[in-house]
Amino acid sequence: MTEIRYNTRNEAIEFARRTKINLEFIEQAKNRGERVHEVTQLTLSLLGLIVFPKEQLLLDGIDRIWLDDLTSQGWPKWKITLDSGKEPTKTLGRLVWHLRNSISHRGLRFTSDDEYLETVAIQVEDKPHKAAQPNWRAEISGTDLRDFCMRFADLVDQIIG
Repeated sequence: MTEIRYNTRNEAIEFARRTKINLEFIEQAKNRGERVHEVTQLTLSLLGLIVFPKEQLLLDGIDRIWLDDLTSQGWPKWKITLDSGKEPTKTLGRLVWHLRNSISHRGLRFTSDDEYLETVAIQVEDKPHKAAQPNWRAEISGTDLRDFCMRFADLVDQIIG
């Protein structure tokens, strides 16, 4: 059996930092004309930016951050079209809770196969269990999701880092 030694990659915050660096690298490659997929990388980045920190219980403080306050600070707004769960999605913590569930259970859909962020929107759904109908649904453009992820990564770095 291989011994697992301590390294910073095992920490959610460091993994999130590396995720952000990789996303920026893919964007630079795309700008150079290389055949890379920004939408795919952005979607994969959600794992390192949302799921890992949430699962390590590092994001408890975000339950007190109101989405309306973030929007007034220039954060992109999620278009929430279904919100029939027990608690309305008014805080960043609640949004991240739904996003974590959506990402982890493949509740993401894309509006096109286009390779450019500005021409794709991402729809996310959450449901209480696999056989249930969704009780939460939201949509965001690819460029707004990228902006949200970068701002979220910086916020997590400030809170935890």
